[in-house]
Amino acid sequence: MPIQLNEEKDGTLLVVHVTGKLVKTDYEQFVPEFERLVLQHGKLRVLFDMTGFHGWEAGALWEDTKFAIKHFGDIERLAMVGEKKWQQGMATFCKPFTKATIRYFDHNAAVEARKWLEESGVASSDTRGQHGLNHKLLLPEGILILEPEAPLEAADFVGVDHEIDPYISKHGKLPGLMIHAKVFPGWENLEAFLAHIRFIEGHLQKVQKLAIVSDNHILTEVPKIAAHLVRAEVKHFPESEYEAALQWLKVQ
Repeated sequence: MPIQLNEEKDGTLLVVHVTGKLVKTDYEQFVPEFERLVLQHGKLRVLFDMTGFHGWEAGALWEDTKFAIKHFGDIERLAMVGEKKWQQGMATFCKPFTKATIRYFDHNAAVEARKWLEESGVASSDTRGQHGLNHKLLLPEGILILEPEAPLEAADFVGVDHEIDPYISKHGKLPGLMIHAKVFPGWENLEAFLAHIRFIEGHLQKVQKLAIVSDNHILTEVPKIAAHLVRAEVKHFPESEYEAALQWLKVQ
């Protein structure tokens, strides 16, 4: 099975080992079992072992997001154990979806991950904002370039709205959108994530072309998901092809 569950410490520690690529139906077993443990023990500590894990199909990623939102407060500590750089980035990606204290450990440090989970108390996290979404609108082409550099905040999307809403009101569309990032920094909190969702709902149907320029594994998966959500033509470019991506957006 792609998701293996093991209860330890009388059920208060849940070890989740995921392998291969998850699909939507994998959550049919996992979610009820997790909810049973929460009902029985309250908040859980979770060891999420990603050794041999290759990611999610689009439907599975949506199921994972729904699970995280529903159980926002049910995990006390989350130790993420992985073997690849993109898996380390998952600790950042998961931050707004849980109240848990999250730490990433390399698979060679699995023993340390267990020790950390067994410690008493919950460390506080730094939630100071950094306003890390750089943006610029290229005129007259109507191409918006977004470059996230720090965990996103709700206020970041207000700034982008002020930049592009007048253009869209005048022209009825946004010819091109580029997301350029070496890594995805995640969101500062749930409010920022929801602001991002509202931004997507309010604008992406008016975007004609969307270019993802990144070598980051998480961001390279975005075109597969976006294809189900937007009418725009979506394409991924490696970091080295920034100029090619820009030229592609300019051709209408």
